[in-house]
Amino acid sequence: MKSVKVGPTDFSIEYVPLNDELFGDFSYINSRIRIEQNLKGTALVDTVLHEILHAIWKLGQLKDKREDEERAVAIMATYLTQVLRDNPTMLTWLKKNLV
Repeated sequence: MKSVKVGPTDFSIEYVPLNDELFGDFSYINSRIRIEQNLKGTALVDTVLHEILHAIWKLGQLKDKREDEERAVAIMATYLTQVLRDNPTMLTWLKKNLV
């Protein structure tokens, strides 16, 4: 997967060497998600989803750490539904990498 659309924004996904303590990172300013290039399987999927959730958090304007849990879950569910709808190859990619 080379990019993912989250809400109105397309984020590129770059597979790069990162340090031992960083599996991935998200940059709203650069419209970019970076993923450690050596990740495989469940670790890869978990990291990509983790960074997509950071994008959803930013786009959903969930800035305050004390956000209401129900609001956060509702917004996350709506954006995840949109991400899966607007990125049809993502389900195939998820299945392939979860084996």
